[in-house]
Amino acid sequence: MQTLRMKTEFLPTLLRGLKPWGTLYAPVERAPGVFSIEEIGEDTSATRPDAVRTILPFKSLLLKPRFTMLARGEGGSDVETPDGDLPPRVYFGAHACDIHSLKILDLMYLSDYADPYYRRNRETLTIVGYGCMPDERCFCHSVGTSNVDEGFDLFLTPLEGRYLVTVRSARGDDIVRANAALFEPSTPQDTRDYLDRLKKREKAFTLSMDVTDLPYVLELKKEDPVWDELGKKCLCCGSCSMVCPTCTCFNVADEIPKEGEAVRVRFWDSCLYRDYAVVAGGHNFRGSRADRVKNRYYHKQEAFVREFGMPSCVGCGRCIENCPTGINVVEVFSYVRGEL
Repeated sequence: MQTLRMKTEFLPTLLRGLKPWGTLYAPVERAPGVFSIEEIGEDTSATRPDAVRTILPFKSLLLKPRFTMLARGEGGSDVETPDGDLPPRVYFGAHACDIHSLKILDLMYLSDYADPYYRRNRETLTIVGYGCMPDERCFCHSVGTSNVDEGFDLFLTPLEGRYLVTVRSARGDDIVRANAALFEPSTPQDTRDYLDRLKKREKAFTLSMDVTDLPYVLELKKEDPVWDELGKKCLCCGSCSMVCPTCTCFNVADEIPKEGEAVRVRFWDSCLYRDYAVVAGGHNFRGSRADRVKNRYYHKQEAFVREFGMPSCVGCGRCIENCPTGINVVEVFSYVRGEL
């Protein structure tokens, strides 16, 4: 690991210097306070790495929401299509919780039987992180994802008039070497300013969630009335799943776009959807909304912990921000603990 400094005025030059490693993507403000991940062209002025969160996380740069896996044409044989393979991409503006979510996706998609689509796209994705400041919906500090020291190529922490730049990978080192004129060694003053910013950032967190022994608490609370009450409130619209950086549910379907052609498509899905757990014969293992809501929370904070030793929630606050009925995950677990 290497630490450098870069003047703030050099940021547009750095953004242009990232493009040899792939198509550049970054947060862009599409409406007041609403940010989306967009391709950045020659004009880099719209780039907003300081955005607290984008609507969709950058898992959309690794797996398209919908793509064709196989196609059958007039010849009658199935042909694998390149629709799921994405060109090399650079994501500028990944926050610490985003990078932690990438580690979780790696566990899901690359453990045991590796997902070939994810693996190919993951190998060509360059990650440039950016230090953020939390808002009232962030609780990443509670789940241990507010800071990160691996899983990225470069990481920029904004200081007064400059950035503290952490180089974490061989690819990141290549980027620095190709843009050597932008960087210089960090100084003791940079370190002091970074530590001051770290203290200020820690004090900025206003939302917290008690995760003490949470998997065991959930094991004891499987039949708690809170899940029925939550089922009455939740629409099971799937919004929280779509915006979640670590939700990985997908489905595969065969479709006939027109006479004589057939395609097999893969698309994002959600365990909250009514038909998600329907099996042959029509039986639905999670027919009630309460069962589906409970399943999602248990997977995040109990089942994933059992499997991988860590929760699959990174505290980004997207589910809180986008729930149409105002369900707040922090409040849910406070109810489970009997605190509300």
